[in-house]
Amino acid sequence: MVTTDHRYTVASVKRAVELINAFLQPPHQFALTELSNATGQTKNQTFRLLQTLADEGVVIMEAATKRYSLGYRVLEWGVTAQKGSRLTVVASPVLDQLSEDVQETIVLTARADDFEGICVDKRESAHALQISARVGRRVPLHAGAGSKCLLAYSPDAFFDRFVRERAPFEPFTEKTITDVDRLREEVKGIRERGVSISDEDLDLGACSIAAPIHDHTNQVIGAISIASPKTRFTDDIVQKHESAVKAAAAEISRQLMHHF
Repeated sequence: MVTTDHRYTVASVKRAVELINAFLQPPHQFALTELSNATGQTKNQTFRLLQTLADEGVVIMEAATKRYSLGYRVLEWGVTAQKGSRLTVVASPVLDQLSEDVQETIVLTARADDFEGICVDKRESAHALQISARVGRRVPLHAGAGSKCLLAYSPDAFFDRFVRERAPFEPFTEKTITDVDRLREEVKGIRERGVSISDEDLDLGACSIAAPIHDHTNQVIGAISIASPKTRFTDDIVQKHESAVKAAAAEISRQLMHHF
């Protein structure tokens, strides 16, 4: 995790980023007043930022409704970020091979920020019945195999801060862990087994198993997951996928060591 020296933070840039982040929430299109309320900025500040961002193609305004949304420049940023990420570049051929081997959806998760994981790459299953992953989806660290893997391999002090700032945890399904003690036990089990399992705790009918990816400092910077429908998540398949996902994660970690 990267720490920031706030002595060098530019307030106007921070406000612009907060404004852009507001568009991540549904319905992704907002009026000026709604954006002002969402960011806690004055309407004048928000308007000036929107005008600046619009000039650069970062946001667009629909003339008929006076509502703003993100512009195509952000798509360019996303594609460039994915292509320039050392993790996604190194992991790409491993994702290809794992997808071919297991014939299920493969998901690469990285840290979006302190408290959420984000899907940064994927390979879709060829099955008619499949789990579909979306690049850019953010998931809190208490749910989903990839996100829980990132949480499990974070320092103990971080876990305590996560609990302090995020509890009570959002229940995505009836199987989502919302209790602090249960989450602590889950994290302990992930570390002991070396994989994280999501059994419908994020999306009903969806299961996955993930293993951690280490960088050259042995810090966990990502996780690779195999996702499948509940109907294909049998005990024998889980055992096979556990071996496959561990091997894939180890290979990506090894490649990251060479690319340092």
